[in-house]
Amino acid sequence: MSIENLTAALVVITAIYALITFKILRANQKVVEVMHEQTLAASRPYVVVAPLLEIDNPIFYLKISNPGRTAATNLRLTIDKSFFKFGEESKGRDLASFTAFNQPIDSFPPGAEITFSLAQGFKIFEGNVENPKLPHSFSVTAEYEFAGKKVREVNQIDLRPYVDADLPQDAYIRKLKDMSESLKKIANHASKAT
Repeated sequence: MSIENLTAALVVITAIYALITFKILRANQKVVEVMHEQTLAASRPYVVVAPLLEIDNPIFYLKISNPGRTAATNLRLTIDKSFFKFGEESKGRDLASFTAFNQPIDSFPPGAEITFSLAQGFKIFEGNVENPKLPHSFSVTAEYEFAGKKVREVNQIDLRPYVDADLPQDAYIRKLKDMSESLKKIANHASKAT
């Protein structure tokens, strides 16, 4: 083999190594980007807006919370429709007029919650017709900042799936109610016997 052939082979091998090294570098960059995104996702705030039903309680609530790990700053909440608490169209009963939906919240820390009562399910779905004071669906937009980033999330609140659904119940609470009724009966019988 001549020196020219060896040089040519060395150039080809070097080019192959350079190509492989370049591909490894690009793969490593992608891994670093994914790790950065995962770290950001794990440490960022999340403003969640959702309907809430408590156990053995027919009242719907609107719960706004931050289950994330950092504070949402400069939080602005807006609601797209009026919702009058318990259908009462009087001053100060429209959620859209509440401070939380009209003024920015400087900091909404991790674990923070704001809860608004809406109305009883039987009142919201009365007559199977949507009452404009108690809309079956509406949206709440949350705009906030964290770590130099801006987020805009639209949360659709749809109460319609709850039509004809049962209230959440707790077996222990039912048993305690049964025990309470039994104790009342015993007390009544005892008071009549004396």
